[in-house]
Amino acid sequence: MACGGFSCSRNVLALLNVMYIIVALVLIGVAAYGKAVAMIATVNVMGGIIGCGVFLLLIAFVGLIGAIRHHQVLLFFYMIILFLLFLVQFAVACACLALSDAQQKDLFTVGWERASAPLKARTQEYFNCCGYDENSQNANYTDGLGHPSCSNVEGCRNVNATCCETERVFSNDLMDCPVRPCSDVIEPVLHQAVKVVGGLGLFFSFTEIFGVWVAFRYRNQKDPHANPSAFL
Repeated sequence: MACGGFSCSRNVLALLNVMYIIVALVLIGVAAYGKAVAMIATVNVMGGIIGCGVFLLLIAFVGLIGAIRHHQVLLFFYMIILFLLFLVQFAVACACLALSDAQQKDLFTVGWERASAPLKARTQEYFNCCGYDENSQNANYTDGLGHPSCSNVEGCRNVNATCCETERVFSNDLMDCPVRPCSDVIEPVLHQAVKVVGGLGLFFSFTEIFGVWVAFRYRNQKDPHANPSAFL
């Protein structure tokens, strides 16, 4: 049978929804990893990609059931919701890709200023960094752009440096900070995560338009094994 027939359309739609399930898991995993890596930086568009991934996972199961049963109502709502999801995912992915380096830096700066001292400490230990930037490494406070002690950071252990001391006291006998500022370490990681998440979201959003077309075509085909008078 040619690939325009009922059976072929059903198989294509079923396989497409299996692919959507895999794609949804990939989007959720990559975006969640990006948010986890950023830690302090609040990138709302990554949360949007995670939301799209969860919604795509749910609608893929609906589409799979509709494809197997040739259920008219399920296929109708599947087409509508999948098209709306395409619009949202396309917009969110474009927003990810449109974030400039300066905007990402601003997100990280705001996130650092709002972060609690324990969160800053965990970030410093995880990335083996100290302070927001070089100007604030020796700041003796935890609010704003200051930071908690870096004494637990791997690069600061058993090192006589101002930034590594619990109470930062300036002295000519102390060496410069032996670890990089957190902005220098995290911003490249954040930049890469945003671009990867945006690129994946944009690429796979176009497959959803194809899914809408296949579902529309399949919904309007008659099942050759069914009672012709039962087609609605």
